[in-house]
This record gives sequence, C-alpha cells and structure tokens, in this order.
Amino acid sequence: MRPRAFPPGVYSNRLAGSEEESGVTVLLMDRLNTDAGDQAEVRRQMLHYLESAPRDERIAIYSLNKTLRVIQDFTADQERIRRKLFSNGSAETSVDLTADLLVDDLPVTGDAMTDAMIQNSANEMKDFAIQNRVNVTAFALETIAKHLAGLRGRKKLVWFTSAFPAAYSYEGHRNGRTQIEIHQFGDDIEKAAKRLNDADVAVYPVDPRGILQGFDVPGIDTMNLFAGKTGGKAFYAINDIEGAVAAIEDDGEITYVIGYYPPDEKRSPQAEGPLWAVKKMDGSYHSVSVKVPGHSYEIRHRKGYFASETKPITEKRRRMTIEDAFFNPLESTGLGVVARAIPAEKPGIYNLDLNLDLHEFHLDRVGEGDKERWVALLAIATEFSAKKKPNGTLEEIKLTLTNARLTEALRTGYRIRRPYAAGELNGDLRLVVQDRASGDVGSVTLPIGAAKAR
Repeated sequence: MRPRAFPPGVYSNRLAGSEEESGVTVLLMDRLNTDAGDQAEVRRQMLHYLESAPRDERIAIYSLNKTLRVIQDFTADQERIRRKLFSNGSAETSVDLTADLLVDDLPVTGDAMTDAMIQNSANEMKDFAIQNRVNVTAFALETIAKHLAGLRGRKKLVWFTSAFPAAYSYEGHRNGRTQIEIHQFGDDIEKAAKRLNDADVAVYPVDPRGILQGFDVPGIDTMNLFAGKTGGKAFYAINDIEGAVAAIEDDGEITYVIGYYPPDEKRSPQAEGPLWAVKKMDGSYHSVSVKVPGHSYEIRHRKGYFASETKPITEKRRRMTIEDAFFNPLESTGLGVVARAIPAEKPGIYNLDLNLDLHEFHLDRVGEGDKERWVALLAIATEFSAKKKPNGTLEEIKLTLTNARLTEALRTGYRIRRPYAAGELNGDLRLVVQDRASGDVGSVTLPIGAAKAR
C-alpha cells in the first residue's frame, strides 16, 4: 500500500500517522461463492453508494475466485475506488458454484440404474465443489486477517457473498448401498474466525441474493457464524445492498477499545487458605461478555479468545513464515516497514533503505552499567516476483544498541541500508523483515528498474 502521507518513492505496509487511527474497510467481492448476476448488482449499488460515501475512510477492494486478488489497496480516493470497481472485469459464476448447482438440473434417461449413476456422480461433484469452496474461502479470510493484523484502528471486512453452507447432507451410493453423507465445516469456520479475532477484524457479510430468497437458503448460517464470532453483523434477505454498507459504516461511529488481561493464577475451588492452582495457557477457549448496566444498547464484540500457549519458535517455523510472506498476495503487517529502493552510482545496483519501528521487535538486555546493551536479531529477505524461482537473498543482522541509541531509535525509527544487485531486472521486488525471536514479519513491495520509473 502507498498512502499519500509518504513521499513519492517511499512504500510501506502500514498506513501513515493519524490515517491508521481512523480505521479501514475491506470490500471483498466474492466471485467464488456468488452468482454472476448477484455480483453485477453488488457492483451497481456500490458505485452509487460511493458517490456520497464518507471521504475519510480508507477502503481496499479484494476479489476472490480461485485465488485472492488485490483490486485496489487502501486509499481514501473515492474516485479511484469507483474506477477500480467499474473496470474490474465482467461478473462470472465460478466453476465450483456451477458444479454445485448442477445437481438441481440433471437429465432423466428413464433407466433407473443409469439415473442413479448420474445422480451419484453429480452428488460427488457437488461435494468436491463445496469442500473446495470452503477451503479456498477460509484460506482467503485467514490471509486477509494476517494482512490486517498489524494495522491499528477499527477494521471492518465487508464480505459480499452467498457464502457456503456450514453443514449439509446428501444421499450417496457406495458398493451398491445407499447412505447419507453429512459434512460439517465448523472447524474451518472456527479456524478462520480465530485468525480474524486475533487480528481484531469484524466481519460483515452482505448477501446479494435479495429478499425473495428467504431466510433458509444455504450460506446464511455461515454468515451469522462469522459475524457473531467476530463482532460484526450479517445482512441477508434484503434488496438494499447500498443501505447495508451505509449501516456498516455507521456501525463504527462509536467504538471503544477495552483492555482485558486474564490473571495468571486462579483459586482452586478445593483450595483452603492461601493455596492457588495455576491456570496454564493451554489453548483453551475463554468466553468474553460485555455489558452496559442500565441501558439496552446493542453491543457487538468478539465472543471470546483462545489462551494460546507460548512456545519458542523453531528455525523451520521462521523459514515457513518468510516463505508465506513471499507467497501471500497481500503485504504482511506483523512488523511495520517503510522502505525505498535508491539507484546507486553503479548501474543495476540499488540501496534498499529501510526504517523499522523497534517497539515491535523483541529486545534482550545484556550487561550492566556502562556496558548495558539492547540486542535484537532480525532477518532481511528479498525475492524478485518476475524471476524464475528460487531466487532472492536472506541476511541475518544482529543489532546491539546503547541506551541512548535505543531511545533515539524508538523515537525516530531504526534505519538500515542494504545493497541489492538487480542487474537488468525490471519489476517488483518483495522485501521481508523478520524478528527472529518472535517470528513476526513485515513485507513491502518495491518497484525497481523500468517499473520504478512508472
């Protein structure tokens, strides 16, 4: 993303300054789970809505089909958003959704055995299509959550979708016997919702199928689950998509951040006197309830959290996290990175100029008195997107700072400059910074060569 607050040629995976505090909204155009006609209606109403939308909200547009794609990253430029919505290709029904619908329109041959075989094949095709939609959708929601995790302020995900059923059953045939197949996707929904909660993202599903669809069509159960678990709200059985989005924007007008710190210890019911039983961070789920005494306000909030156990990060996990940052279509925001690629005097050589916020790094204190130092270990990795894989660099850097130097770095950021030999390469360079102690990463994409001149 490239907020206007940064100078030309400077790129960051975070919004700048006060922009980040105002909150962000992601519009997810779900082509994987939504019919083409409904997609077109979403785009039509959204184009009209943007004519009078608030001007200070940072909005991003992503599209989901076989993969997650960035249509427009965060911007408050309403005209740019309208152009991207208008030019975002024609609506289309996904192959998986088409396969799902085939079961309702099968040919009838008149031969019982043949018709049974056709029905069984269609059921299996539908089963595979739904499972694929669930897997791709859940992964996309987790990817968006990871992307938004490092941003501050109110984070809303407006998901234009017909979704997928949380559970369904069908009649199958195995070895000449008829049996009922039941599939539930509670684990997939729970995993994605947990990732969204960890990133403080509220999900607002908006169903474009219209009021005539009723309240019992597939997908509404899933919409309610995602909205309820993340503190959002689902909109369905409506004809006013524009009004739903306006209501979602108003929903963030009054927002409170509540700090909740669970105790490390808990008194055992069987304990007497001063005895205490330690409650471990064992991955168990803890419900959270928020009430306003004396008032009947509707309060939306996440319903709980998992007390994840903290484990030392392994080298394998460090490597996988960096690889994921290169693979991800969205920037990783676990660490804030501000960077630019500056051409050096020698052709084909660039200086990668980075500025890092050391508040987000793990720092160890070593020594005492005049010899006291603060130590951090980080890695800087690069990969050129248009070059045949594998490629790129990986460098590990140890920072050792005095108290005075740390104080200054915490105030202004810590600057690192590293050379990069691009040669005649032109295109986008993905740069990843990792805190080796925690495994947290931040990434930013820098255009180099001819791409830099655009």
